[in-house]
Amino acid sequence: MFQLNDKSSIQSQMTKWLKLVQAEYSENNTVRNNDHCEMRADGITLLMRCQTNDVEGLCLVIATVYLDERLQSQGWFKSFLKYCVAINPWEKFAIEDVDNLRLRKYCIDIGFKPVSNFFATSFIIDQDIVSKIEANPFSS
Repeated sequence: MFQLNDKSSIQSQMTKWLKLVQAEYSENNTVRNNDHCEMRADGITLLMRCQTNDVEGLCLVIATVYLDERLQSQGWFKSFLKYCVAINPWEKFAIEDVDNLRLRKYCIDIGFKPVSNFFATSFIIDQDIVSKIEANPFSS
């Protein structure tokens, strides 16, 4: 796992990681060294992946999101989804293993479809739907 230990923003960390993934894929036609990345910044912990079960090829994947209480219910996740759609270099975008019942209900209500019957709590994120969500610009 690639882990960014600097104190830069989530945006900066995402840019660095995506460049590493794309370079490794271009060189090897596979991604093993940089297939996932843990990011931290001011009350936010993310685990991002570029592959997930039952999805063919590279895919931007939110594997884990942890927000400090002060950031919860403030629109951060919607802003992050929109940001991910804007920077996603691949056709697909997913969120894995949504255990948070409130977030799972949101995913279903907004129209995200399960990755598969076997991975029913992982969702393919409809990027067209996300692009129409009203959210503050992402600034983390």
